[in-house]
Amino acid sequence: MAVTDDIGRIVRQESELVFDRFDEDVAAELLTHGRKLANEIGAPIGFLVKLWDRPMAFGATKGYSHHNYLWCHRKANSVRLVHKSTYRLVLERGDQPRLFDPSWGVEPEEYVIAGGAFPIVMKGIGFVGAVVASGLPERDDHGLVVAAICAVLGQEYSDFALD
Repeated sequence: MAVTDDIGRIVRQESELVFDRFDEDVAAELLTHGRKLANEIGAPIGFLVKLWDRPMAFGATKGYSHHNYLWCHRKANSVRLVHKSTYRLVLERGDQPRLFDPSWGVEPEEYVIAGGAFPIVMKGIGFVGAVVASGLPERDDHGLVVAAICAVLGQEYSDFALD
């Protein structure tokens, strides 16, 4: 599938996978589904659910490292900066470097251009946080997060999955 098709699909994911409410229980559900999906494929991941004012849930599967935890936070910060999924950002940038231009004024230790973080959007409010996976190839991190969100929202993942 062409990059432009993937970008279009991700834009659709971002516009349609919207929460009516978001609280600690929803965060815990997302974490449970993310860990379950990762365990099913034997993936060592870190999984973070973060609102802009605080982390809501973090969990990991066997084999994850502290490095994954740090990447989760860097990816979440990038979602907050650009208000889109980090995998979409990767695809839109193409061959450009994986760091934000110095003119953005952000530190590489705090922000990263790598797939696997997806915005939490609430109806009537907008962007409030991010759901993040780290440990798989970035397209797979993105897919795992979208699958977890679909499970919590009662949506069929196959309707939103990248081909």
